[in-house]
Amino acid sequence: MTGTGRCGTLSAMAEESSGGLKAKAVAPRWRNAWGVAGGLLASLAIFVAGLEAMFRMLPWAIPAKALVHFEPELRARLAQGRFPTRADTILMPRDDGGDAIRIFKPYAIKPYGQDTCGAVRQVKTDEIGFGNPPGIYNAHSNIDLLAIGDSFTWPSAVEPSTAWPMQLGAALGCPAYNLGRGGTGPYEYLQILKRFGLPKSPRVVVMNLYEGNDLLNIMEHLEYRSGKMPRAAGAGRGHKTGFAWRRSYAWNLVAGGLIYLRENARANRQEGRVDYRFRVGRVPFNQEQSSRDEAVVARRAVAGEIPYGAFAEPLREFRRLADAHGFRPVLVYTPAAAIAYAPAEFRDPELGEVLARFSRDQRQALAALARELGMEFIDLTPALQRIAQEQAPAEDNLLYFPGNIHLTPRGHAVVARTLADALAGPLAAAK
Repeated sequence: MTGTGRCGTLSAMAEESSGGLKAKAVAPRWRNAWGVAGGLLASLAIFVAGLEAMFRMLPWAIPAKALVHFEPELRARLAQGRFPTRADTILMPRDDGGDAIRIFKPYAIKPYGQDTCGAVRQVKTDEIGFGNPPGIYNAHSNIDLLAIGDSFTWPSAVEPSTAWPMQLGAALGCPAYNLGRGGTGPYEYLQILKRFGLPKSPRVVVMNLYEGNDLLNIMEHLEYRSGKMPRAAGAGRGHKTGFAWRRSYAWNLVAGGLIYLRENARANRQEGRVDYRFRVGRVPFNQEQSSRDEAVVARRAVAGEIPYGAFAEPLREFRRLADAHGFRPVLVYTPAAAIAYAPAEFRDPELGEVLARFSRDQRQALAALARELGMEFIDLTPALQRIAQEQAPAEDNLLYFPGNIHLTPRGHAVVARTLADALAGPLAAAK
């Protein structure tokens, strides 16, 4: 019994000793793992803190595209001076059930990125917030010629005096005023016309329809009016209410980047990948992939998902206003840069074919609708294509900026000359 007990005790001691050695061997491994994890977390914290400090000192280093997914109030602070913000705008009432319209405040500054072909870095609004030389609106009780439209009417990266409405008025020898507002569509054009244009008793009103996204703007208005689209005032905030969202530049950049990747992947699944880059001769266009929604709406329209007949309601209202207020309504169609320079060389050749068909079908539908409503329809596509073919495209003679793909000063001049030739008769008839 005693021997057995001693052997058992020795065996137990041996096992305890062996277990202790194993525990001692495992403990360093756990300590090493925790040490590595702690080191990684410390490195990440140092990196994030450094990133935060850098952005605090150099906020302009945050990529412009990244700001889209920042918390709205923080984004507004960072964008101030770089891009227009809500602080630069005022809310304009509307009577058609659409979403909020914001127009610029008087003498606001709209900055633009660097581009070629005589682009300016900023445009200053006039005394009521539109893109005109100051003093015109208040100086005239009556203005003969008004232009309504989006950023292809507004002076995008050009001097207000250079934009086609001012040049057109000079060519026709009558007071003219530019009521263009970027980021809007035909329903918004009419609201702006009623608020600011009709009080000036115009004799001719030119509605400039842009090929790329006016149809999309119409569909968005209809979706909003039917309750399918949320208000713009609350869009973009979502869950961005926590401390990190409201305070940290680095958090917004990283988390916003993940949101962008998720939304971009979802959009690619739903609408197909979009590569809206192209070349005109040796000149690359749209290398930053702006306005990709133009490619999306073209695909949907060509597939029959968006009807061109959606233009009918706002254009009938345009005709009604013309009859009620005694002005001559004129529809003008401005093509996208790739169509004016057709055939452009697309990274995605299939997209080029879709855009060409979209342009053709949309112009035909609008021409037929204008005939039905008894309005002049001026398609600028042939004139711009003719000028584009006269000489090899180079960065000093383009009709559209290669960066923001809007009309250059030369493009505005071509539009003004073309419209002056067409409108001399209508303007005289309206006298």
